[in-house]
Amino acid sequence: MSADLEGVRLAKRVAAQQICSRREAEELIASGCVQVQGETVTDPARRVPDNLSVQVVHASVAGAVTVLLHKPAGVSAAQALRQAWPALALGPVPSVGLKDCCPLPDAASGLSVWSDERPTVRRLQDQERPLELEWLLSLPVAESVAPLARLKAAGLRVSLSHERDGAGQWRLVGKGPAALYPLAVLDIGQWPAGWTLRRQRLGRLGLSPLAPGQVRLRRDFEKF
Repeated sequence: MSADLEGVRLAKRVAAQQICSRREAEELIASGCVQVQGETVTDPARRVPDNLSVQVVHASVAGAVTVLLHKPAGVSAAQALRQAWPALALGPVPSVGLKDCCPLPDAASGLSVWSDERPTVRRLQDQERPLELEWLLSLPVAESVAPLARLKAAGLRVSLSHERDGAGQWRLVGKGPAALYPLAVLDIGQWPAGWTLRRQRLGRLGLSPLAPGQVRLRRDFEKF
């Protein structure tokens, strides 16, 4: 039998489809969340021909869900979610109950979290135990001294990731009001020209491997 007819390992198909690691794909399959042509398959090593459909059916689909979105800069999070929604195969439109738990301005990009899972919403909005946030800020190096000084004074940990062609990219990490300070600066227009701001991480969940405009469901074993 040819390789084309044998197909590829189910774990590889699921990893590519869900934009996750092979290990995470294997966990999804073993937990009974994957169907091949409508039949639940729990063997990650099973080879699946390209002409057979593979569908991931999360246990939480019938109820509440948490959606992780890589919001591109220049569009609203709601617009980006509507555009990416079909990839989740949950129906024609997002649930009206989904809440934008940590809003991003249109001009910023990065991790946007939407949820109607009450424990998740409470955790993301818990002011007494705020999550750590990580940002990547790009600025012209020549104009970065004053803005970076303000960020450090606000309580953020600031480190230079790299510098190229006169522009630097800084990693900003903090909790509580300090972690939201980059958005406050953005709201009052204090960044110099040429800036970009991207939220990389909320608590323990990061943006990778989502590309701009991509979306996925939070898996049951993933915690903020």
